[in-house]
Parts: sequence; C-alpha cells; structure tokens
Amino acid sequence: MSGTTYRLGDRVRVTYEGIIDKVDESDPHRFGFRVGQHGADYFRTDDGAIRHELVTDADWPPAPGDVWRDRNGARWMAITLAPCECGDDCEDGDVGLTSEFGARYPGNLQLLRAVRYYGPFRLEVPGRLRVEREGKR
Repeated sequence: MSGTTYRLGDRVRVTYEGIIDKVDESDPHRFGFRVGQHGADYFRTDDGAIRHELVTDADWPPAPGDVWRDRNGARWMAITLAPCECGDDCEDGDVGLTSEFGARYPGNLQLLRAVRYYGPFRLEVPGRLRVEREGKR
C-alpha cells in the first residue's frame, strides 16, 4: 500500500495492529493503543502495521451526469431516475449508476450495494449539475 494518497473528505477503512499500553481502571472498555512510532491521530500509508483502503471518494455520492470509475477501471454513468424506476430504493434520492458492462443500480439503497460489489469508485468527470452546484459555493 506504499504510495497511496488520499484526499480530504475520502472515507477510508483503517485497521491497525499495535500494543495496548494503558487500560483505564475505572472503565475497562477504554484503552490506550500504540502503533509503532506513530501517534493515534495521524498514520502513514507506508506503515506496515496499518492496513487502509478507500471506502468512498470525497465526491461521493454521485450526481446526475457524473462519470465514475470502479476499482477495476470500468466506467459508470450517474443517471437521474424516473420516479417509478426504483420503487422503495429511492427513498432518499433519485440517482442511479449504470456501468459500461450493463450493470444498473437505481436508487440510494442500490448505490450502497454498488459500492460493496464494485467500489471504491473515483469521480472521473463531474457532471454539469455537480459543476453548477460547486460553482455556487
């Protein structure tokens, strides 16, 4: 994993191995942990005691018109769904992903499945809606 870089806002999963160097006597569920020579707040991506992986890109979730790449490099287009297209899965939104190889994940619950099966995704080309929305910030 040496050489991996992340951006502010990326969601990552971090697993590390180290030594418990303090147990709180008043609360045994609380402990101090030492990982190599590094503190607990910052980690180096080239530290062998720390495993890390990107979960979702800082630009997630998709906006209509975005083009995304999955972990294998396949392209995915973010699309606007018709109200009847995703049923209960659209409870929080009306955006879906469709891949260059024919996979389709309509609605928010399905987007979570897409991340599980094909993620992490990285934004390749922002769609017009995202560009307009970010231009107003």
